[in-house]
Amino acid sequence: MDRVLRTAYRAVAAVFSLVFLWGAWRGAVDLFVQRSGFLLFVLLLVFAQRAEREGRLGLLDLLLATGSVVGTGYVLVFHEQVAYQAGIAVGFQLVLAAVTVLLVLEATRRLTGWALPVLALAMVAYALGGRFIPGGWGHAGFSLRDVLGYLYLTPDGLWSLPVGVAATYILVFVVLGEFLMRAGIGDLLSAFAMRVAGRIRGGPAQVSVLGSMAFGMVSGSAPANAAVIGSVTIPLMKRYGFPAALAAAVELAASAGGQLMPPVMGAAAFIMAELIRTPYVEIAKAALVPAVLYYFGVGASIYLAAGALGLRGLTRTEVERDFPTVPAVLRSRGHLLAPLVLLVVLVLGGWHAPRAAVVVAGVTVLVAALQPQTRMGPRAIAEGLAQGGLRSLEAAMGTACSALIYSMIVFTGLGVKFSSLAVQAAGGNVVVLLLLAIVATLVLGLALPTTASYLIAAATVAPALESVGIPTLAAHLFIFYYSVLATITPPEGMALFTTSAIAGSNWMETGLKGMRLTLSGYLVPFGFVFIPSLLLRGSTWDVALHVGTAAVGLCFLSAAVMGYLAGPLGPAERVLLAVGAAGLFHPSAAWSAAGLLVCGAVYGRRLLANRRTVGLPHGQASAEPQLPGSGG
Repeated sequence: MDRVLRTAYRAVAAVFSLVFLWGAWRGAVDLFVQRSGFLLFVLLLVFAQRAEREGRLGLLDLLLATGSVVGTGYVLVFHEQVAYQAGIAVGFQLVLAAVTVLLVLEATRRLTGWALPVLALAMVAYALGGRFIPGGWGHAGFSLRDVLGYLYLTPDGLWSLPVGVAATYILVFVVLGEFLMRAGIGDLLSAFAMRVAGRIRGGPAQVSVLGSMAFGMVSGSAPANAAVIGSVTIPLMKRYGFPAALAAAVELAASAGGQLMPPVMGAAAFIMAELIRTPYVEIAKAALVPAVLYYFGVGASIYLAAGALGLRGLTRTEVERDFPTVPAVLRSRGHLLAPLVLLVVLVLGGWHAPRAAVVVAGVTVLVAALQPQTRMGPRAIAEGLAQGGLRSLEAAMGTACSALIYSMIVFTGLGVKFSSLAVQAAGGNVVVLLLLAIVATLVLGLALPTTASYLIAAATVAPALESVGIPTLAAHLFIFYYSVLATITPPEGMALFTTSAIAGSNWMETGLKGMRLTLSGYLVPFGFVFIPSLLLRGSTWDVALHVGTAAVGLCFLSAAVMGYLAGPLGPAERVLLAVGAAGLFHPSAAWSAAGLLVCGAVYGRRLLANRRTVGLPHGQASAEPQLPGSGG
């Protein structure tokens, strides 16, 4: 019986993927049909998870699964009637609404913990009790009938944009990533990364950066990056001298950037496209340079950290012994690059991203069949569909619960209130407002997934940024970046726990080291707010100039953060480098030149100090290099 249940469960997951792959190819579908059908599958799979884990289903699981089918199925079957009711719930619809909302909260709790459901309940309580809140934060208040009707019977509540994006984008790209990984593209990317970066100082860590960047272009998921790439790179880093916590932190920093790297990025980027009504390809283009700068900054920090610890790159012999040559891996798996190239071509050519992903998933199966070692038979395809459906559950429930929160923020006008008060608190100063936005977004992201924290910030923080003249795309990318960076900040983050588990390190120490490695990346969003060239806006000369100065600035900021530049840095040198790096991010050529002079002077001083040290008698130089400012 247990085998039958497990097989049936995975069959439902595979059907789930197939249905929405077909929906992505077909295009426009009634939103109530699409979104209620999506949640029906998702809730059913969440409450029936015991069937796969233990081969059985408890009575409570059956009741919850049945309630999910009834609650979402009503909207699916009677979608035309629901559309005409305009949120006015009657009779048993109130019961169905309450049951469905509670089931969404419980399913989210099972997959992501308490933070999202508690916040959703707090927002519902705010909608119900606004009349009891004094001052500017209060409002007239709504009845329970009003709230349930809005959530269950309007396209702006439970069935709003976040769930639509999950149904249209997230599942399709998760399945595509699953197909590519089953075909073996991970081995190809790892071999390329090792051959390119393995011999650089701290080579195994640089391989983690390149591998996670390449894999992130496909997966758009930090936990997936950490699990797939980290399982290879973390043991490799430890083998060549990296402390466990630093090895885990390197993969953590590299994995987080997967959500920033086009062409796929993370789920929040697809929501952004729908929210600000901008074609996804435009968002991907604008995000390209900041994502590359993020990884450049992480790579520079790793290089300098490795120098401080006296770590080397791999020798030619070690690379050739442990990893296949590029020609060899191209002969066996090079054909798997074709789907990635096709995805980029289709998206840049104006195809709707989900439809392009469906085409590329099909092409992946066909291309993989060209070599025996990459071929996917019917069983592998079915497993890929099932696993893709199951991997999308956490993101799906996160977006569903986020839809409840987002809709209540809009319904009660809280977003407008927050925006107005933030602008007043900043006194019209753009920099102060940006700092307030960072604090708000990071605090949200400490307990919430990226998609949820971005959505809430989009409803509350983004309007404030736009009100002071920051362009809409730049404002939303700004909060998107800090929503992603919050995922590597202790005490939360699936990627944090994943890398710590693989490395066997303390998760708090891993998180703090990961923050240091990515600290230079915190400057990138400030850069593109004030320098549109970093979003590929402006002339070719402006883009080249500002991208170049930003890259140099990140190198020196990384040195300031890591406390090492051709030798250990003193406190004054670190401060000067940080100030100079900030100048290199200034849109003014004069400020950039001044920043370069300051940083160049510090670097020149370090080089001269090194030459004097080399000339000292043996034994007078420091014998045990350490990472400055590190706790060990």
